[in-house]
Amino acid sequence: MDEPRKDAPVEKEIPKFRGLYRYVKISVRSLDIIIGVCIAVILIVFAIEMFSPGYTVEFDPNGGSDVASQHKMYGELLDTPEPPSREGYTFTGWYKDPACDMLWDMQTETVGTDMELYAGWQKNG
Repeated sequence: MDEPRKDAPVEKEIPKFRGLYRYVKISVRSLDIIIGVCIAVILIVFAIEMFSPGYTVEFDPNGGSDVASQHKMYGELLDTPEPPSREGYTFTGWYKDPACDMLWDMQTETVGTDMELYAGWQKNG
């Protein structure tokens, strides 16, 4: 059996598995810092989202019966409230503006901020 010669150069052992870092040409320390920062950012965003109070949507009945406000998170649809009533008028829907020109679509439009919707009315007769 041949034994290695004492004066033969020693081969440096290369680690065979470097895990996440084996395909990346960057130092392990740098990648550890990058991963740590990414984890911190994810945790901060998660904490902000968890403690976000959401948005309040107020309903201005414009002379009709009161309608309760709703508390929603970003991107949620509003629950369609019971239509207010007003003697001598027919309710035409909820509008984004006090002049009742821009109708709010309860089926497709989502909440993105605190807001107020206005009841639209058409006079009977």
